[in-house]
Amino acid sequence: MPVVVNNMLFRFRVLIYLQWAILGLFGTLFVSTVSAQNTNCPSCVQLSIRRLTAAELNPPPPPPPSTTLQTPSFESSARVVPFGETVKVVASSLPAGAVLEYSTDNGNTWTAGSQVPVNNKIDISARVRLNQTYSSVVKGSFTPYFRRLLVIGNSIMFHGPATELGWTNSNGMAASALDKDFVHLLMARLQTINPATTLRLQAGTGLELNFGKPTYVMDEFDEPVQTFKPDLIVIRIGENVSDGDVPLRNLEGQFRQFIDRIIQLSGGQPVRIVTTTSVWNKPQTDAVIRKIIAEKGMTLVDLSSMVDQGQYFASQYANGGVAAHPNDAGMQRITDLIWEKVNQ
Repeated sequence: MPVVVNNMLFRFRVLIYLQWAILGLFGTLFVSTVSAQNTNCPSCVQLSIRRLTAAELNPPPPPPPSTTLQTPSFESSARVVPFGETVKVVASSLPAGAVLEYSTDNGNTWTAGSQVPVNNKIDISARVRLNQTYSSVVKGSFTPYFRRLLVIGNSIMFHGPATELGWTNSNGMAASALDKDFVHLLMARLQTINPATTLRLQAGTGLELNFGKPTYVMDEFDEPVQTFKPDLIVIRIGENVSDGDVPLRNLEGQFRQFIDRIIQLSGGQPVRIVTTTSVWNKPQTDAVIRKIIAEKGMTLVDLSSMVDQGQYFASQYANGGVAAHPNDAGMQRITDLIWEKVNQ
């Protein structure tokens, strides 16, 4: 219905007409438009008011996205992967604006991305997100395997025959056979996951005996780390350290330098370094090892539960030096504690 009003009273009269319209039609909503100036009344304008339609009052909801988000998948079907490599999440197609996301805490938090490094046993969930719309979730559990194990150790790692000591084997001293020392027990476990895992041994007795001496240059580790390129290094030393010399010869500084050197020699490739404490009573030595490994955020294997526990040592040998080494039970205990950390 057209309403003509004088410009001076325009706002006031419009308000009156609108109030009348709303009250008279029990709350029905209206819209108004202002037309061009009325030719019969140059000082007036024409206001048109009409009732809104039902469709205008209750517009339909927006349609759902026309694109159905496809569930992503893992690029490889393998669930056992080399340590340090990435699991790739893929989608056959991604609509514009959609992203891949993954979670490693059962969906509590999500990260945009499609590549997940595997440095420990890990459960991965993945999905596609487009704004606030999500695809179904794909899940997978992944276990890393190691290809090359380097053990840095002492006679508990390996000792050749020494008939004068009553020792005739060529393996970890006091173990009854090669497959009973901690090195080969650990290798057997690694090879259940990756039969192709290879092994190299490196003596660490030079560091134990010569730390802090001006003539000690610590270069015996260069070639095995750089050439063999281990992705798992087990450092199993400490028994040959003179505990009273620890502060005098600055074992802390020397051991920190040793760890830094191993990291540098690895050249940035993924490597897990696992270090143990001593199986003998070496409180100052162990304190240094604990401090440096914690400082570096690396993995520590605590062997203190073995110290002075006779069931773990080879008392059957007459020679005290040999008898102080772990027997088969002790070798098994060392293996179990190392594996508990490696297999996380």
